[in-house]
Amino acid sequence: MPLVGFGTFQLSIDQAEYGVKEALKTGFRHIDSAEAYNNEEGTGKGIKAAGVSRDDIFVTTKLFPGSKQFGIPEKNFKQTIETLKNQLKQLQLDYVDLYLIHAPLSELRLEQWEAFVELKKLGFTKHIGVSNYNRERIKEILDADLAKPEANQVEFHPICAQVDLTRYLKENSIAPIAYSSLAPLSTWRVEEGQGGDVLAEIKEECQLVTNEIATKLKVSEARLLLRWGLQHGYGVLTKSSKPERIRENLNLFDFEIPEKDMERLNQLDQNQAIAWAANSVNPMEAPPLK
Repeated sequence: MPLVGFGTFQLSIDQAEYGVKEALKTGFRHIDSAEAYNNEEGTGKGIKAAGVSRDDIFVTTKLFPGSKQFGIPEKNFKQTIETLKNQLKQLQLDYVDLYLIHAPLSELRLEQWEAFVELKKLGFTKHIGVSNYNRERIKEILDADLAKPEANQVEFHPICAQVDLTRYLKENSIAPIAYSSLAPLSTWRVEEGQGGDVLAEIKEECQLVTNEIATKLKVSEARLLLRWGLQHGYGVLTKSSKPERIRENLNLFDFEIPEKDMERLNQLDQNQAIAWAANSVNPMEAPPLK
């Protein structure tokens, strides 16, 4: 899996098509999508338009599992299988490289995971994993003697450093992937309705420290936060519709954050998730298994 990926959350179908095409032309080789983003048709068109060999691209997508809390029907084994088949049609692909359960929101999550194991056997996905799973939710899978998740995609940035979970993932050889790496910035999700203003008051110290270190290292604050994730062993995801920003966010390997500055960023941890806060949801909270 390429360590730097291009994400498509909150992009329209047309924006996803343009952004994915530009990202692949720029040099990105990991594209991150999801059923819940409602833009996989555009993502598929962007992949096709870029003209890059399928063998050179790593495509991640996610199953929305359903949720009684949201009033969305929960997917059973058969429906989980059919969901990925339908996603592949939209993406215009024969397989994805990584398929994730978007969050442990369903009482049927073990049944869904059994379907994931089957989807891998059938060749519709090369790897299977989860997203927004904490230690307890991963342990449910292991206690059921099912195949271990190969990856876990979680919110990860200096304000939400997931210290214990990160250690657990490394101990169990589960690849950690970060989303919302830029959540501490004042420029994150600034358009109306995107939710970037929620919990803005807890970001102030992080913004000051991030700006100071980025200025000293002569890099953008976005690149600094993405690099912080990489130096913690995470794959990271970036998103932009601007070609110059797409290029900039891919270029994370020509500098390193010194140990003292890494520690300053580490000390900003408040164990506070931000990404789903606008919806008053903690995606790691899960209902009892059915």
